[in-house]
Amino acid sequence: MTTNTLQLTSPTTAPAVNSALRELATAAANLVAAVSSSLFKKSAPRALTVFEEAEQVRMLAESYADSDRGFAADLFAAADRHEIQHGAK
Repeated sequence: MTTNTLQLTSPTTAPAVNSALRELATAAANLVAAVSSSLFKKSAPRALTVFEEAEQVRMLAESYADSDRGFAADLFAAADRHEIQHGAK
């Protein structure tokens, strides 16, 4: 027959363990927050180039080409003027 002995911690050590566990949980939460913020950084959107802006207007013009040819022609002309005035490079 075997005998098992159960040892209980004294009440004076329990607050120290609780405090250590609380500090560990806080440190873990801070670590997770730091890692997630560095992994999922959102960079500021870059500005479009003059050519990209003109291309967006041309795509809009193409969407109106069948329904309103005059408006589409105005948009194509505006895209061309934009590139010329702002010196597309």
